[in-house]
Amino acid sequence: MEIWIEYKRPFTTNIFSIKSGTVELSDGQTAPRHIAEHNGGAAVVAIVDDCVLFVRQFRIAVGKALIELPAGKLEGDEAPEWRARIELEEETGYRAGKMEKIGRFYTSPGFTTELLWVYRATDLVKTAQNLEFDEDIELLFIPVDEVKRRLRAGEFEDAKTLIGLLIVLG
Repeated sequence: MEIWIEYKRPFTTNIFSIKSGTVELSDGQTAPRHIAEHNGGAAVVAIVDDCVLFVRQFRIAVGKALIELPAGKLEGDEAPEWRARIELEEETGYRAGKMEKIGRFYTSPGFTTELLWVYRATDLVKTAQNLEFDEDIELLFIPVDEVKRRLRAGEFEDAKTLIGLLIVLG
């Protein structure tokens, strides 16, 4: 087990902060560590008329548009299911009558605290998209059989999307 000896937070944004310092290892030696502290997030697998509901959006970090499940980061101490409901409706214009937690996972525990919750949404009701000012999202409805084919072909590149789809569609 590692124990922080000293650390500081040299960089903080509205998405994450960096915790940087020195830890003591189980054998008594010390080592540097740099961790991205993140509140976590929630993603939703929603199926409408035998189609999975996706969003396609450009991701500057990878320099291209990705097909993803609707998702968003947790704000403060809010419950993951609450965030999942909000993001589903804001990004897609669908409200879930029922949300079922289907899993959770650390996105990359080697350097970040981000824990992502995945939900299945059912009993969907059409409302209206309500995108934030910096969101440019294309809504996609892909038939379940096509999603399964794309999963087998390795066409999805986003971890939360892969994990959510594999849990639901296996």
